[in-house]
Amino acid sequence: MLFQKKPLLYFEFLERRIRYLVMDAQSRTVLEQNEILFDTEILHEGRVINPSLLENRLNVLVAEKKWKNAQAAMLLPDDFVIVREEKIPAQLSPSEIKAYIALHMGQLIRSPFKETRFHFELLEVGDMEQTILLMLYPQEVIFQYESLLQNVSLNPVVADISSLCLYRTIRQQNDLNQSPEKHVMVLQWSPVDHSIMVFHRDLPKFSRHSRIARLVDLWEVSPEGEWIWKDDQVSFEDAITDTLDVLERLLEFYRYSVMNGQGGVTEIVLTGDFPYLEKVREQLAKRFFLPIHILQVSEEISSKFLPLYGLASKEKHAAVPKKVAQKKVKHARKQVQEETEHV
Repeated sequence: MLFQKKPLLYFEFLERRIRYLVMDAQSRTVLEQNEILFDTEILHEGRVINPSLLENRLNVLVAEKKWKNAQAAMLLPDDFVIVREEKIPAQLSPSEIKAYIALHMGQLIRSPFKETRFHFELLEVGDMEQTILLMLYPQEVIFQYESLLQNVSLNPVVADISSLCLYRTIRQQNDLNQSPEKHVMVLQWSPVDHSIMVFHRDLPKFSRHSRIARLVDLWEVSPEGEWIWKDDQVSFEDAITDTLDVLERLLEFYRYSVMNGQGGVTEIVLTGDFPYLEKVREQLAKRFFLPIHILQVSEEISSKFLPLYGLASKEKHAAVPKKVAQKKVKHARKQVQEETEHV
């Protein structure tokens, strides 16, 4: 009898729900997309605030589905992502840049986080300095989610950001006739929060995440997990207008502060679990006179699972053996400790 491979698991943790997508390890077909709802907050502003409730529920799920030791990937909350450009000395070779960033993180290179996980891309090399694109994320938040999965007998192998996953899906679909001059905004519109990331030449240039606290009480969630607006139509229209106002300021900021007036967003790709995305698309088109696309991949994958779908397409890799994955996690932790000691 052939050895049955465990499926690949993909998780996203939200205020009162866990979303997950299950993929067959061999055929890479989606076996299941589902969400688990909670009566109380399990996350607050991106941090786990009820780990025991979350772990208990996940333990039940893992036991019920026989997922023990399966590989799991996760989306990290958008609340903490920082994207910016940095100037570094021209004499550094590409292999030296990582050590330079680690050494100067929190000093010459500003970071609001106590310990920072970072990723960089080299943009431009000049005579005196070179420009890098830097993405920063708090190390402790990554460890929190990684530990959560390990505590329920899953094997965490990949973590990523939803906007990057969505952009990967957009590129794979070739929906946008890409030209180097385009500035594509990925806009995730949910009832109580919004994430944007602007991409230029296939790299993130700008990222923002905002929550609108007053809207929380105006929505309720049905037993099936659907968002239902509790107030009248006028306040519903006002809520959309408020978000468009915020978006307009961000578009201006991107054009004049990030791009120094040399370019601006050329199109918007809209997605998210807002129940009236088509209405939002119409309002966006009226307000900003830009092409607005609603991201869809197939009828089988609903809009709210698209970030997980993008995460699943990150690597068409063969499954990493558990020991190798554990070594990778240990090595990453050791590296971070060493880098922190050097700072």
